[in-house]
Amino acid sequence: MLIAPRYGPCSPLGQEKSYAVSAQMLLQDELRVQSINSLAPSKYVDDTHDKETHQLRIPGEGRLLDGGNYVVQLGFGTPKRDFNLILDTGSNATWIKCKPCRHCGKPKTIFDPNSSSTFRKTHCNESNCSFGSGYLDNSSFEGFWASDTLTISPPHPIQNFNFVCVNKTGIKDASGLLALGQGDNSLVSQTGTNVFCHCLPSEHATGYLLFDSEARKRCRVKNFTALKPQKDNGRYMVNFTGISIGNKTFTTTSSSQDAMIDSGTVITRLPPSVYEQFRFVFRKLMEEYSLVKRPPNERTLETCYELKGDKHSTVEIPTVVLHFENLDVNLTRSQVLWQEENSSVYCLAFAGNEDVGNMVIIGNHQLQKLNVLYDIQGSKVGIGPGNCG
Repeated sequence: MLIAPRYGPCSPLGQEKSYAVSAQMLLQDELRVQSINSLAPSKYVDDTHDKETHQLRIPGEGRLLDGGNYVVQLGFGTPKRDFNLILDTGSNATWIKCKPCRHCGKPKTIFDPNSSSTFRKTHCNESNCSFGSGYLDNSSFEGFWASDTLTISPPHPIQNFNFVCVNKTGIKDASGLLALGQGDNSLVSQTGTNVFCHCLPSEHATGYLLFDSEARKRCRVKNFTALKPQKDNGRYMVNFTGISIGNKTFTTTSSSQDAMIDSGTVITRLPPSVYEQFRFVFRKLMEEYSLVKRPPNERTLETCYELKGDKHSTVEIPTVVLHFENLDVNLTRSQVLWQEENSSVYCLAFAGNEDVGNMVIIGNHQLQKLNVLYDIQGSKVGIGPGNCG
């Protein structure tokens, strides 16, 4: 299955990545991280619907619907019609915009349940089939549980696939969200997938999403780190031990710290003390260049430089390595730096958590061009060089 950037020249949604879009991505990213940190693990639920009221209960309620900047194409209904959905390993309920739909963008992005002979409502009694919820960005959505035939590429129909039919959302471009978490209603759980792999591309290329035997065949990685049990919230959690830059290594205060691998978060979040030391060394190495003052509303990336002309290609950035239990991941220049769109400003593409209790999150910018193999049956994740641009 092809993975395409949500923004940029390779986007199937026709979304150009402007400076405004880049700023909005970082703002949405900040809100998503706040959502992830807003609930303690004990508040997560094992299922994604309330059996008495049939109201939606997404694990991590308050999570943005609009997380993620990669899309995949899937077919819904009989006969099949293709839609572009946001890819999200941090969500447990797939959803799609359904007619009638308010504030939903172009009609071609909306699924018509009446056009499918295999569509039916689920999780529903005579008095109540709907749900509604609000989010940290003051957006809201409404919809109902349903099932239909889902077709993934290469052509593989999945009958009676449970998803959420959304009738109100502020998302204009994508048609919905493909949930790849470990919760009961995710694609992974409903299909009994044991292994899947993704390679997330840069904005100028495409990547891939593979399952089971095809994932093992094409995503060969040498080293793995253990997946921590996370049945209640469906997250992919690993032991993070630190980060290196050049010959300096900064470790977590304990021997390791829980970290979430999340395709929907853009910028990696580090423990406060680790980030401060890492940032200090990076700035020392870049001290011949002047720091660029950031706008007040852009607080995620705080270490930025203007590198005009050939400065960007000649700046020497030592190797940066993410350390996990039994796994080291070497990052390239493009994974370490974030370029402001249509400008010569480059920023350190990491952020520090505000509190020591906040979640360490490995974001998709650092996972670009890497094979990330989720071996659910083997309870491990492998990361290595990928074959996407």
